[in-house]
Amino acid sequence: MTVSAAGDLHLGSSSTEAHVKPLSRLLQGDVRLVNLEGPLSTSGRESGMAADGTPTGPLRFNGPPAAARWLAGRVDAVSLANNHALDQGPEGLAETVSVLREQGIQAATGTTDAELVRGGRRLRLIARELPESWSPEDESALESRVREARAVGPVLVSLHWGRAGELLPTVDQRQLAARLIDAGATAVLGHGPHTAQGIERHGRGIIAYSLGNLAFACGCTDERDAYVLRFRIDGAGAAVDVEAVPLRAGLREPPRRADDPGVAQLLRSLSEDLGSQVRLKGGRVLIR
Repeated sequence: MTVSAAGDLHLGSSSTEAHVKPLSRLLQGDVRLVNLEGPLSTSGRESGMAADGTPTGPLRFNGPPAAARWLAGRVDAVSLANNHALDQGPEGLAETVSVLREQGIQAATGTTDAELVRGGRRLRLIARELPESWSPEDESALESRVREARAVGPVLVSLHWGRAGELLPTVDQRQLAARLIDAGATAVLGHGPHTAQGIERHGRGIIAYSLGNLAFACGCTDERDAYVLRFRIDGAGAAVDVEAVPLRAGLREPPRRADDPGVAQLLRSLSEDLGSQVRLKGGRVLIR
């Protein structure tokens, strides 16, 4: 089973299908994942932005429900555990889950996992939004959820966490990610800082602390360095054939593969600092 995971995707009222068309090329594999930053609903409206997407105040996101159709065939599951998931209230979140499901896209919220079946194997996606400081009880509950899900099949954990603009994870983040891999997760997939952070190999699993931005329809971030994490889940549930494909995030435009070798070199440096064995090949970052 092969997986491709990317970071923050915001589809606002000014979005069109052109913003996500490149995902057909960028996300490849049996399971394609993103963090959907904000609801797709008719129950509210965006605020805090001018018509051209320039921020004017506190941001409340909302995208057109039609965007679920744009994602169909390009994305298999999304995380809806993030700081904008409830921008249109519980009703907006429920409508988002519903319109995605109508297009065959599974959604993991902070309370409900997503499950996908591929080749007779059940894959569980667990998603959580974590504050900068979390309690031991939160940590233990998440570990227990991973162990429970692992009894059925491979587990991926999507975490919206970290400090905006930072290139390095905190000690607490590294410790929690390691515990989740030890509990049975194949991968921990981070997002939230909007920056690209390093990739760490821990035992049989892989940790991407922040995948960076995928695409934002508003002018509310200027972080362009990002990547798609690709890997295969072997029969024992281990992450193998791990690679990162550097991206230039789509900021009010479609995302694309990064032509600048600087993104790959940055990922290499950040990942090596985390103890990973890394080499560059054809613009990709290979993690052993």
